[in-house]
Amino acid sequence: MYHINYILGMRGDRPSQIYSTCLDENDVIFGAEEKLKEAIEELDSELGPEVIAVLSCCASSIIGEDVERIAEDATTDARVIGIASGGFEGDFRTGYSETLKRLVEELVERPQTVDPRAVNLIGLLRGGPDLRELRRILGLIGVRVNAVLTANATLAEIRSMGSAALNILVCEPAGKEAAECLLEKCNTPYITEELPIGHAATHRFLEDVAEALGIAAGVDTADMPPQHAAPLRHRRVAVIGGPTRALSMTRFLLEHGSEPAVIVVDFDAETKSRLEALVGAECAVLIEPEQEEIVQALKERHVDLIVGGMLERPIAAALGIEHLDIMHGSQKTVGFAGADNLIRALAKRKDSDG
Repeated sequence: MYHINYILGMRGDRPSQIYSTCLDENDVIFGAEEKLKEAIEELDSELGPEVIAVLSCCASSIIGEDVERIAEDATTDARVIGIASGGFEGDFRTGYSETLKRLVEELVERPQTVDPRAVNLIGLLRGGPDLRELRRILGLIGVRVNAVLTANATLAEIRSMGSAALNILVCEPAGKEAAECLLEKCNTPYITEELPIGHAATHRFLEDVAEALGIAAGVDTADMPPQHAAPLRHRRVAVIGGPTRALSMTRFLLEHGSEPAVIVVDFDAETKSRLEALVGAECAVLIEPEQEEIVQALKERHVDLIVGGMLERPIAAALGIEHLDIMHGSQKTVGFAGADNLIRALAKRKDSDG
């Protein structure tokens, strides 16, 4: 639990509400169904939540605990959703995808009316400045964000997802099954979009959304700021992150005069071909590599800047490489404001080199 809360705490600015039954050797031998049932009912009584999600772990999966049945049997005021998530049952992508799909299946209601200028964002797991900027830029073309699956979402918003006219899938590996489920359940179409990192990407994003809704984009591309290629033109950059952010950040770097020397993606092998289509043969594209492979690639390609998250900070420090954290929830990276923020941050690092 310490490690889970630590990792989630690094990625956001809100304390996580995660609790554990803390299985021990006796539970593994004799079973822990009653222990889980009591824990669910205790949380319901003491915290009074509207929804409790119950996830299995490796140990409970190995001994065959039926988490979904136990969740159904618990006596609670809250809605209890059991999700099989044992570590041996699949990778991160499968876990994200299954969880978002289950939320749609269990919570989304069929709509009475549909707002023609409302959209849902699917697969966006991080709130904070990036989510606020996405809401703001969509507002520039008269579009309202109805709900987000799942960053900062309320139960009422998730229930009302069917009242949006369009679903915007911003992380295909995590959210495609949920988008398909909404299409079937509420007849809501969806489009797949990369995160709009950079001025050009933001214009493309808004134009795609406007076209899907049948409205005018209303944002003048002539007002796009210059590309500011100077801060990056001579840098040897490594991009490390999830598939969605890695793709978007790679496009941003290319549009600003720098082809990444190394790209590391933490899951989803299908992303590799898309990344390789963007960059040349000199760029090393690594999917789920061991740390030693990452270090070797950084050294061999003489990387002098890592664009990633806090988990890459020790590697950067050990190798004497500059590090820019774009994964933390307090960092603004998307939309027009995010592009300006990234350009300033990269220019500052260039200036510090002298």
